[in-house]
Amino acid sequence: MVELVVFLGGLVVLSLLPRAHPSLPRAAVGVPGSWPLDLWERWRVRVLAARRSGERRRAVISLCRTLAAELRAGQPPEEALRLAVVQAGPSVSAVSDARSLRTAAGSDPDLAALSYLAVCWDVAAETGAGLATVVEGLAENLTEQEEQRAEALARTAGPRTTAFVLGGLPVVGVLMSAGLGGSPLVFLFTTRLGLACLVGGVALDVLGVWWTVRMLRGAVLTR
Repeated sequence: MVELVVFLGGLVVLSLLPRAHPSLPRAAVGVPGSWPLDLWERWRVRVLAARRSGERRRAVISLCRTLAAELRAGQPPEEALRLAVVQAGPSVSAVSDARSLRTAAGSDPDLAALSYLAVCWDVAAETGAGLATVVEGLAENLTEQEEQRAEALARTAGPRTTAFVLGGLPVVGVLMSAGLGGSPLVFLFTTRLGLACLVGGVALDVLGVWWTVRMLRGAVLTR
């Protein structure tokens, strides 16, 4: 039984290792046991997507702040916007006027705040009102929203980690039982009662983790 525990532990370690040949097509790696690597890559993709999403939102804030500063320095609106786009980076490189602001806002949810900037731009052009003060207020509001989002992420880090730890405890329990001389795998895979416990336990475990992550994600998105 000790050999079985060591074998299962080795499988877990191997599943956490990165791919040795990332250039190979996915079909070439589609061998039994490759699903942990697929889950790992999906998690990596989500992390990178969340990071880039934050970068785009911060680019909008930088655009508004730089635009307001250039307007107060006496730059014409079009030139101020051009300089602000250069300062903000490639995330908003397609922006050049009110129409492009709306287009960018509609194409990417992380750039949705650009639609408010487009409204400010149109109102200032039609009424002659000062654009710098309004853009500064928009930048402050967006900064506050981003700070609240970061605070929500920080506050939910503990519950998120706890959810995943609790989700993995059944596996640890099975390994500990096997290490102490029990036969949990024999019970789970060779008896009807064991199969029922296995299916029900896995379903409830997955459902619990999914529901917890869903609630935590909703708490962050509502900020």
